[in-house]
Amino acid sequence: MLQIAALLLTSASVSQVDFACQPSESTKNDLRTATKMVQRLPELATWTKDKSVFDTGKRTRINGKCYEAIYVYSIMESKDLHLSYVFAVNISTNNILFVDIGKLEAMTLKEWRLRLAHGH
Repeated sequence: MLQIAALLLTSASVSQVDFACQPSESTKNDLRTATKMVQRLPELATWTKDKSVFDTGKRTRINGKCYEAIYVYSIMESKDLHLSYVFAVNISTNNILFVDIGKLEAMTLKEWRLRLAHGH
């Protein structure tokens, strides 16, 4: 009887856990696709390769969906890198979110563009 209770308890707690993205590692193709999606954003389309660096991070779960993390760095005159933007890309839905790292929140591109238009 104790084993059954432990099994039920384990099953109940497992169903409430927000599991990490599976597979946890992104494929090279997924990362390439996500990076190209971000590079095609109108706000970044004018950036040249010698002025920016795109990097990838770990897959992350936002609102129950898995996203590829794409980091956009500006190359400063001193040749130092400055983190300018972070985006989260869901390959299966073609959805791109902007991640405000200062506030630790993700927002839609529409919300991000409204903030840009208002100088935030």
